[in-house]
Amino acid sequence: MKSFFQTIRNYLGNDLYSKIRFYGYKLLHGVYRPFSPDKFKQFLKEELEIKRSDTVFVHSSAQKLNINFSPHKVIEILQEVVGPEGTVAFPCWHFNYRAEEYLENRQNVFNVKKSPTVMGLLPELARRKKDSFRSLHPTSSVVAIGKNAEQLINHHHLSDYPCDRNSPFYRIMDYQGKIIGLGEKPENSLSFIHCVEDELKDSFPVKTRTDKIYEGRVMDWSGKEIKVKTRAAHKNIQRRDIKGFFKKYIKKEECRAFRKKGTWFFVADSEKLYAKLKNLGLKGKTVYY
Repeated sequence: MKSFFQTIRNYLGNDLYSKIRFYGYKLLHGVYRPFSPDKFKQFLKEELEIKRSDTVFVHSSAQKLNINFSPHKVIEILQEVVGPEGTVAFPCWHFNYRAEEYLENRQNVFNVKKSPTVMGLLPELARRKKDSFRSLHPTSSVVAIGKNAEQLINHHHLSDYPCDRNSPFYRIMDYQGKIIGLGEKPENSLSFIHCVEDELKDSFPVKTRTDKIYEGRVMDWSGKEIKVKTRAAHKNIQRRDIKGFFKKYIKKEECRAFRKKGTWFFVADSEKLYAKLKNLGLKGKTVYY
């Protein structure tokens, strides 16, 4: 079932819809006093419950954040809150259309060092940091900064399922990690839900990956081109209702979404959420219809 906003977007077109949405955020931000750096740091600690040494996977929209400081400072504050023993990761893929279409074009090459991300300003700023590590997956790369950054991303290209136990999406559970949304809702951005699908594979009640295994062209950190095998998303995943599913089945201690200063945020406990999604999936209850 399409959401109201998706229907409006289809009617207006992406460009006009994005322009109207941008000014809508500006208007909304004018109603609420923006976060200062200190208040934002306090918010991360107290309301998103991020602690020192945490591993945090961040979904974000800098445009939607009501802040009075630069996006560069957001990265700095996240790193400061988790400290030198912590790790911060972002989704960092580099195209915004169907993975199947991308992979079928043999001219496409993912350059892990140079391909900019389309996932927003904060992931792009993280990608540009000299101490960042980016996974070699051709369709679903992740960038990470911090103590466990390299370990988090270094196996991502070793499986043909983008979100299975080799992926940073799954391996965040090795560190009892949190998943947060800054200016995002879980129904719009929570890639973690695909971990259960890719782990259960044929035992998952809905087919969510293609049978065909593609070879993505990847330029690795040394400048050498390698071939990385991966499956693409199956067309079945377009028929989903994540918002309704979460409202019905997911408890606040597993994933909690709320608004602050006119902006949406969420925080999820990766281990608790995975356990619930797996249990429901094995019973035939999924976000798909």
